Amino acid sequence: MTAPTDPLPGQLPSYAFGDTAVASRRLDVLARVFGPTSRALLRDLPEASRRVVLDLGCGPGHTTAMLASNFGDAEIIGLDASAAFVEEAKATATARCRYHRADVTRTPLPGAPADVIYSRFLLVHLSDPHAALALWSGQLRPPVLVVEEPESIETDDEDFARYLELAAIVVGARGGDLYAGRILVDAAPPFTEVVRYRRTPLDVPAGLAATVFSLNLATWADDSTVAAVSDRPERSRLAERLARRGTDPATGAIRWWMGQLVLGH
Repeated sequence: MTAPTDPLPGQLPSYAFGDTAVASRRLDVLARVFGPTSRALLRDLPEASRRVVLDLGCGPGHTTAMLASNFGDAEIIGLDASAAFVEEAKATATARCRYHRADVTRTPLPGAPADVIYSRFLLVHLSDPHAALALWSGQLRPPVLVVEEPESIETDDEDFARYLELAAIVVGARGGDLYAGRILVDAAPPFTEVVRYRRTPLDVPAGLAATVFSLNLATWADDSTVAAVSDRPERSRLAERLARRGTDPATGAIRWWMGQLVLGH
């Protein structure tokens, strides 16, 4: 086995949304919101043997479990930089799922070479998506790398729009792009083939969006980059309004557009 490479240049010094119990609750909500479109994409992958599947940025294991349900005979390996998330994932792991604490911007990735490499909401936190996709593609035996990232989030709701402004600032300050889905196809390495690309809309119920945003805001409300553009009273009022809306079943207030990319060699 070769030694790990140096980290990709300019990677994040820290994960903006944290790995606390609050952050884990947020990921549970995200799994419920985005699971259906992810599973639809996975069901549409080209037919092939799947022996090893890597889940990059697996968090507490929601996406790993999803992959295990889709690839019934494969070994599923979840990788995350957070020791807390990896331990949480191990506590509920099924027989075919394994977890490792790992920096996914370094190679070799544990378990590689893999038949499928999957990531969702990971490139948004990396400063060089082009380099990341090239590095991950090099850890595959054919056929596929599957990546899902938000292209845009549309809303006329003032609370949601203000939250998204602040979120873009805190992610951008760490070198990421909240809407990394916009550049997925352009970031595909030249030695790969775009097997499939979709721009998929999700009309998320207002209560679920408010819950995710409230949990995120609780994690980084006092970040210095946010404090520079929003005073504490404004942030506190925004957090209170979002928290109160957690049970709102209304739809049509906010729409995610997800970029779904499948790359092959």
